[in-house]
Amino acid sequence: MIHAFLPFFRWADHTAVAVWIRDSTWVFALLEVFHLFGLTLLLGTLVVVNLRLFGWGLSGHPLSEVASDALPFTIWGMIATIASGSLLFVSEALKCYASAPFFIKMGLLALALLFTFTFHRYLTKKDTPPSAVTKFAACLCLTLWFGVGLAGRAIAFF
Repeated sequence: MIHAFLPFFRWADHTAVAVWIRDSTWVFALLEVFHLFGLTLLLGTLVVVNLRLFGWGLSGHPLSEVASDALPFTIWGMIATIASGSLLFVSEALKCYASAPFFIKMGLLALALLFTFTFHRYLTKKDTPPSAVTKFAACLCLTLWFGVGLAGRAIAFF
């Protein structure tokens, strides 16, 4: 792991919030439920938009309209996921520090956020017919986000 980050991970692991979450019978479980709900909302809206970007489903609706309608739900899903994920992280920061999947998840998350709110967002504002570029973008977006979810799940096992 990256040794320069160790002091931050130690600090996070020893915050009052982290200790409270670890010492509670129910808080960690409730945070996980909230985290999974947010991830489901986030991925669900992204799947709908990317299927439309790929040219499948909701073909009677302009792509820009589908993306615009889904955006508030995508953002709320992202807020729920990041907020609950941050709290889950502090509650087991040292475990995360020793977990390769955690660092893979964070890398994929950074790439997914960057891609989704730049190039992908640009493509979904246009109402052009599906092309090789839009299909590739849809596949890449879903691959990045599902990679975030899979890497997150792997944290429990590695």
